[in-house]
Amino acid sequence: MQRPADAASRLLAATGLGLLLATGFGLQQQMIDLNKAGVGWIIGILGLILLAVSTLVAQGGGPLAKSFPLENEIEMANRVKEDVEEIEKDSSMGNAWAKLEATVLEQDISEQE
Repeated sequence: MQRPADAASRLLAATGLGLLLATGFGLQQQMIDLNKAGVGWIIGILGLILLAVSTLVAQGGGPLAKSFPLENEIEMANRVKEDVEEIEKDSSMGNAWAKLEATVLEQDISEQE
């Protein structure tokens, strides 16, 4: 299994290269004017930005570092295990509070009768 950062990096790089290729075809077909800024240039700039972000993600940094961590399978399994344990702990604590509240309400009702 590949790391999330590697998969995201490849996807971003491929998309960036595709956008640069589209810009190149637009220039070749003279659909993009070199002297005027337009949608064609925005697509090319977006392609360059995606390539830069792809490099950052592959190195474990940048704005998408938290979304696509640079970790191996063991680290990922440990992180997921810790998350599950924390959720179970919160759930059991919530259940304890609910039981305590139910007991107190039962006692209040029995005292009122």
